[in-house]
Amino acid sequence: MKSILVADNRSELLATLEPILKHWGYRVLSTRKASQVMTFLRESAPCLLIIGEAILADPELALDADMLDRLAEALPIVALKQEVPAAEAPLIPSETLEVPLGLFELFSFIQRKVENYPRHNLRLRLRLPGMYSIDNNNFILAEILNLSMHGLFFKAAARVKKGDRVTVVFPLLGQGKEIEVKATVLYVVQPEAKNNFFQGFAVGFDDGTENQRQDLQQFIREHFLKEVSTSRNGVGDFAAEQLKS
Repeated sequence: MKSILVADNRSELLATLEPILKHWGYRVLSTRKASQVMTFLRESAPCLLIIGEAILADPELALDADMLDRLAEALPIVALKQEVPAAEAPLIPSETLEVPLGLFELFSFIQRKVENYPRHNLRLRLRLPGMYSIDNNNFILAEILNLSMHGLFFKAAARVKKGDRVTVVFPLLGQGKEIEVKATVLYVVQPEAKNNFFQGFAVGFDDGTENQRQDLQQFIREHFLKEVSTSRNGVGDFAAEQLKS
């Protein structure tokens, strides 16, 4: 399991980041003390360092420009934006993230820096009723098993083939809204013994309004954070306000 070291003196931010990163499958080491950072780096060999600017400016870290350069050659480093006195202006690595954090931006950053084969979309695993239509007239009921900003997967008898254009409709439960968009079939899972006769197909969204995009983003964010906060991997007091809405 890959590990990530998070060092920041803001307890609420740590309480938000740790369960999210664990939910994504990483071992998380966290500290609020600058004096512990180098020890963790030596003893745990993380694949990424996420560090607050106040920690970077702390004299106990004792990190000069040459040491920062050597450290950056060994692993990716990202600084979390933070107000610090001008006299304590820290050495800043080339990459930074704004705080409050953007959930989708954080996912994209982690994937890009840590994974050999990064995923491009934050997917929400769920069971959601939906419909699809090939001719835009006759709609077929189907169950949605995962959802992202760019597409979804239907558990359904495969009445489509790769490349087909379809219309998909699904509710945003809890928001009292519904999404209807054009989409293209990306792949089809046939009911074969090797996949326990499971069948379905994935689609990528072709269109959608800005309002639909915002509503879908809010839906995914809220359901993801609810899932994380109730997970057995959650720790401390989950502070979702540390993320951008």
